Amino acid sequence: MHQNLAQRLKNFRERTKIKMPAIAILTGIAKETLYKWEKGTKPSDINDYFRLKAYLDKMENKIAEEQLEQASQKPATLRLPLNPNLLPAPQTDGKAASGTILFHDNEPELIVDRINAPFLGPVDGVIEVTGESMAPTFANGCRVGIIRLNNSRILNWGLHYYIIDKNWQGIVRRVYQGNNNSTLLLVSDHPNQELFPPIHREWDQIEAVFKIIAGILRY
Repeated sequence: MHQNLAQRLKNFRERTKIKMPAIAILTGIAKETLYKWEKGTKPSDINDYFRLKAYLDKMENKIAEEQLEQASQKPATLRLPLNPNLLPAPQTDGKAASGTILFHDNEPELIVDRINAPFLGPVDGVIEVTGESMAPTFANGCRVGIIRLNNSRILNWGLHYYIIDKNWQGIVRRVYQGNNNSTLLLVSDHPNQELFPPIHREWDQIEAVFKIIAGILRY
């Protein structure tokens, strides 16, 4: 976990050209401590660790939002084929909102928002989360970056995925193995599981699965 944060700090500084003393002032963490962390020393103060993590979360999300705005001169949305072997294309008319399924040459395509955020890694596009079922992880109105999977049957149980069913409806959920190999259990993150109970889905009821790799919050 520490190595991931150290790499994030290094990547953030290289990308923004911000100096470590400035980060120290903004976070309240001694610059000597930050230099040590970036070089691989394990944090000794858990409160400082989470203070730095919160700072990086906020700044990375801000950069992602700025990238979205900078891309506004280009078509803001993409047609993302559900087939991972097909290339995405700009939605030039911009009529369909992200999360919509359209057909082009008989191929289903998911409309996604365009994003240019290299620090997130490979991202096929962004969709907006609606409703409170995934709060507090993904609140209503926040956006998530998704990628297509070459083999949707190879999943990491307990992680977040965007599932599209045979009715062409998409849903963000934490995914687990169901009662058998042909069933998935889709679980919300909301504390009230009675309000948003787990959903059972057979594999033959699912059209596509996308991995969620990042949440992009609004500040």
